Amino acid sequence: MKSTPFYGNIIPLAYIEQTVNPTNRYPHIFRPLNIGATTFRHRIMVTGHTQLYGENGTLSERHIDYYRERAKGGAALLVLEQQAAHPAGRNYHAGCGAWDTSVVPWYKRLAEAVHEHECKILAQLFCAGAQGSSTQYFDDWQPLWAASRIPSAVTEEMPVAMDQANIDELVQYFARCADNVRQAGLDGIEVHAAHSQLLGEFLSPAFNKRKDQYGGSIENRCRIILEIGSAIRDVVGPDILLGLRLSFDEYLGPIGITPEQSEQQIEIFSASGLFDFFDISGGGYHNLHVAVAPMGTVPEGFLVDCARRAKKVAGDRAKIFIVGRFLELSKAEDVLSAGDADMVAMTRAHMSDPFIVAKSAEGREDEVTRCVGANVCVSRLISNREVTCMQNPAMGREKLWGAGTLDTLSAGQQRHISIVGGGPAGLRFAATAASRGHHVRIFEARAELGGRMYELASLPTREGWQTAIDNLVRPLKRLGVEPNCKTTITANNIDGDIIVCATGSSWDRSGYSPYRPERLEIPGANLPFVVDLGHAIKRAVADKTALGQHVLILDETGEYHPLGLAELLSASGVKVEIITPRPFIGAETQRTMDLPHVMPRLKAAGVKITAQHFVERIEHRIAIIYDIWGGEPYPINDIDTIVLGMTRSPDDALYRQLVAEGRTALKIGDVITPRPIEAIIYEAEKFARSI
Repeated sequence: MKSTPFYGNIIPLAYIEQTVNPTNRYPHIFRPLNIGATTFRHRIMVTGHTQLYGENGTLSERHIDYYRERAKGGAALLVLEQQAAHPAGRNYHAGCGAWDTSVVPWYKRLAEAVHEHECKILAQLFCAGAQGSSTQYFDDWQPLWAASRIPSAVTEEMPVAMDQANIDELVQYFARCADNVRQAGLDGIEVHAAHSQLLGEFLSPAFNKRKDQYGGSIENRCRIILEIGSAIRDVVGPDILLGLRLSFDEYLGPIGITPEQSEQQIEIFSASGLFDFFDISGGGYHNLHVAVAPMGTVPEGFLVDCARRAKKVAGDRAKIFIVGRFLELSKAEDVLSAGDADMVAMTRAHMSDPFIVAKSAEGREDEVTRCVGANVCVSRLISNREVTCMQNPAMGREKLWGAGTLDTLSAGQQRHISIVGGGPAGLRFAATAASRGHHVRIFEARAELGGRMYELASLPTREGWQTAIDNLVRPLKRLGVEPNCKTTITANNIDGDIIVCATGSSWDRSGYSPYRPERLEIPGANLPFVVDLGHAIKRAVADKTALGQHVLILDETGEYHPLGLAELLSASGVKVEIITPRPFIGAETQRTMDLPHVMPRLKAAGVKITAQHFVERIEHRIAIIYDIWGGEPYPINDIDTIVLGMTRSPDDALYRQLVAEGRTALKIGDVITPRPIEAIIYEAEKFARSI
């Protein structure tokens, strides 16, 4: 027998609309939107975002499952992930192209899967421009096309400036792609002209230095997009939707696209009569930390003013869609009720919970797994790995773990399970196991739930981690599972058919480092003024001066913890220094887009950062450090506390004792070995489904 995951009962929006009236709660959201011959059932959409599920340059079964789930969950409009319009425009090995007729059967299947749930879907056509890679596809290396010979700040590869023949070919390819979309029965096309990709480069004075008819004036910079729009209309006719995605502000000041220039561009595009809508975004590859802002950095709906200005220009000639870190339907309702946009995108919110619309429509907002902006999705994309969500391991695995896949156990199959540890592993395991019918108890030694998440939530701007904890705890309350906090568990006071050890891990205090594999510890690491990162955070949160007035942090993690601790301390006037053997601090936070936000704050606070250095030894209030590339070691003096942010070690003593006694025990999460939180939540879900 199958049931739904612990997120609560998943009821399709179509059924909800028959039994309750969502317009009573969100009257402007649940007002149909008519664009030409197309009617959207309401005003919440999911913008195009890359999943990297492609196979052999086309969509895959994983794509179909992914979009079907979000259509089932109630979205009114889905925009398919970027589909390259030309072989020169691809930018990921697992990306998809739209120019070959082999894509048509896949598009047809996608349309059928989405339309079954009264949802519309558009194909987003793009070319990467300078943001691609000329050697990505092993048997098809070719130069990158760009508006001008200006390399990307990310790829740093020099492109070739397109000549007229290239431009004519590109226009023809866009038309060919559009014909495939038309044949497949998708509802329309969004042309990607944002984020400093190829067409966005043409629009931007920062990246378009051409002297011909495609450069210079705003009219000239819009020309290639008008040619593409005209070619597409010639193929698909007037009834299929056609729109543009635009960066309304590149956040480059007067050298880039400014809001004033965007107003002129939108006037030109609106006057052409080619486009039905404008999908308003911001930023580009030079500042992706704006376009996909992480937690604690931008307010919800931070691009609303851009949409308001775009709508004023477009008037009745085109509709305005808006993105901008929308997390809850209430904020989208505010934007729509003010008339600032016609449709609101909640993209990462749908990655975290595909049923956010259906749940909210029924008044079950407390069952929504709210996006927290951890940006594991973005980090994996940048690393060229399949995209998933930290909180939602079913993302990309909908066939295995999506709604309706969780089996319900018979009375004879149900077990009494005791879970030791209230971190992400224990909480997720408890909820999924209880959803299946197991009798679950959970114990936590500390007063607070969350484990590593709680540690992070205590740092500046990291309140989103408390939301992540709440997302894990709320399902337990609905299931009648009450965590037992401040409860120390030993082998003598725990029972159950199965004992699950989710006891986590602790920061290592020895100073062992793979950068110095010949030694097991840093000499002097056992001195009393040396502490591990976890204890340092706990003490500093309780008393910002507890670590003294001069703190040295040794960071090998590349994670947010040492940066957050430094910010917490420096805000209270503590002198903070960070050293790392890595090329720069916060390597992991660069991929999650946190580093460009926190680094300026650390610099402004006077935090001294020294990369490519390590500790040779520790003496009383002294750290002897050295440049890893050579040179004599030198001291940092008068240190009150040295904080070691190194490796973590499993807290597996309880598990080992239980096994030694021959009891049925299972270990999950960091107690196996410390890993990223998304891996821990995935593992907990997997194991909880297997018992």
